[in-house]
Amino acid sequence: MLGSRLLPPSLAFLVLGCATTKPFDRSSEPGRIPLPTTTSGSVILTSESLAADVTLSVLDAIRRVLPQLRVSEGPAPNRCPNVELRGKDSVTGSSNPDVYVDGTRTVDTCPLVSIQASEAKRVEVYPHGVTPRAGYPSGGHGLILIFLQRAGSGGRT
Repeated sequence: MLGSRLLPPSLAFLVLGCATTKPFDRSSEPGRIPLPTTTSGSVILTSESLAADVTLSVLDAIRRVLPQLRVSEGPAPNRCPNVELRGKDSVTGSSNPDVYVDGTRTVDTCPLVSIQASEAKRVEVYPHGVTPRAGYPSGGHGLILIFLQRAGSGGRT
């Protein structure tokens, strides 16, 4: 019976040696090298700048630092905004950037107006669509990465 065997002591030690009580620190992704504040035209908004005005949405906070951003009302029924970081590239298609909230890609740009800026720990805008963070594919219309505050994080980046 294979299921009744015990793990060899060396393997059990190896498995237990991988356990950690330290929380995962996303600020140093990828690897242990801290992310640069800007790379190739990107804009990084930290919790200090995002918490400046609690009435702002994430989109409002981005507009403050990227005045060239073009925003228009989206089509019914959801009215998510049309956002252009790099300009329109087709008459009929969408030029919206890819939006990620805590690593999950959203289907539209509605989180940009539904999330208050003060709820975000960090917002990263990559107009060229390339990020140094692992796990995010390049986006032809740009990338917007939103990282939300976590309970007990104290709002520090």
